Amino acid sequence: MKSITFPTCMAVMTVAAITGNSRAGGFASAQFGGAHGNAASDSLTSIFYNPAGLALDHGTRAYVEALAAYRSLEFTRDPNAVDDTSSQDAIDANSGTNKAGNVIASPFIAIASDLGQRGLAVAVGVHVPFGGQASWDQVDKWKGNQMYPGAADGPQRWSVTTGKQQSIFYTGAAAYRTADNRLSFGVAFNVIQSALQLTRARNVDGTDTETANGAVTEGRSLLDVTSIDVSLGFGFIAQLDEHTKIGASYQTQPLGGEQKMEGTLTNKFGDTGVSESKAGLRQRLPDSVRVGVEWQGGRHALRAGADWTHWALFKDQCIVDLGSQANCTLLDSGAFDPTAGGASPLLDIQRNWKDSWGLQGGGSWWPSSALELSLNLRLDTNAVPDSTLEPALMDANKLISMVGARYTKGKFVVDLSLADVEYGDRTTAPRAVDPEPPSRNPDMAGTYKQHVFFALIGLGFHQ
Repeated sequence: MKSITFPTCMAVMTVAAITGNSRAGGFASAQFGGAHGNAASDSLTSIFYNPAGLALDHGTRAYVEALAAYRSLEFTRDPNAVDDTSSQDAIDANSGTNKAGNVIASPFIAIASDLGQRGLAVAVGVHVPFGGQASWDQVDKWKGNQMYPGAADGPQRWSVTTGKQQSIFYTGAAAYRTADNRLSFGVAFNVIQSALQLTRARNVDGTDTETANGAVTEGRSLLDVTSIDVSLGFGFIAQLDEHTKIGASYQTQPLGGEQKMEGTLTNKFGDTGVSESKAGLRQRLPDSVRVGVEWQGGRHALRAGADWTHWALFKDQCIVDLGSQANCTLLDSGAFDPTAGGASPLLDIQRNWKDSWGLQGGGSWWPSSALELSLNLRLDTNAVPDSTLEPALMDANKLISMVGARYTKGKFVVDLSLADVEYGDRTTAPRAVDPEPPSRNPDMAGTYKQHVFFALIGLGFHQ
């Protein structure tokens, strides 16, 4: 069966995790460290943001943090984007509004030591920059409908119905601070274990036609794939004076350039039987740069930072049959380029993303030596163009507002942060020309709304 689903939401979440920069370009999931998660910090979350920061502290220390987020989504599909216009019922079954509300949890664990050597730091950590599940509501109006049974899953089902994803980072890092304490360098090596599953509605011809000649043709497809990837992080921090330090870090693409996830594809279309085959996902992921500055004097501290993610590398996501010598070379129309040789991919999802950036600023105040209160604001730009926006990845420019508190008692520290993520609403127009197979997918033009609230709770120890 030369047809496949693709878990855009989960795959893109995986993209975010693998690049090590899921804060920018549409992903507000990796917020480890709260106000102290930045490129100029001495927090143990530096193992993620800038490994040079590990050398700014001494002794043996450990930090455990949990992120819990609630994400609400709403999508209204434009009736003019529907392929099946055979009747008003067919249009209604594929348009209209549906919603989702999901809880996402993400842990962070790290331990570091100077091994008794001044200026040295080595660290290991395990963290999940993104992990969780997505599940859209059912539409009561269409439950039990015999002509359009799939419509109960909502108009967004041609992009996503349910999915699960997890990308676990196993990180080792080392950093060194010069004898005059003016400069620190660090490097991190990440082994990334990723797994994703997602179900979506899918037809053999790539349209949203549900019935033909009185028979139901709409089906469901499940892609279940995994990968092991590696990436590197580099960084430095310079102490300009007793109050001010600046830092910069670079996160590589997964080494090798092209990321490959492999597993199985399960399809069922209409009244046909279930088929399962070996399938793989091919995509090119971005590298990223992060900079930060921190000033601290007396009972006050100020912080600012910026980051850039090279999302322009993310041109498409190619789904291949692992049993064939597939080639992912395509023409501008979306059709397979027969001059490239090899077999056509099962499906190619056009992305054509653009580079994104983020800006943040904030500060802290210590009402007492044991208590720190913080405020942080962050602006992230959108990387997803209108032409490839879909419910599985509802992105927009966003403002993240965060308040936090840190309490220190002896060797222990407790952190609590609360944050609100305000996304701009987006409305996209139906496309003028449909892409040709294997790039054909239903047009998901419409109105997109979303909101995220999350909390961070952390516990640290310093020996």
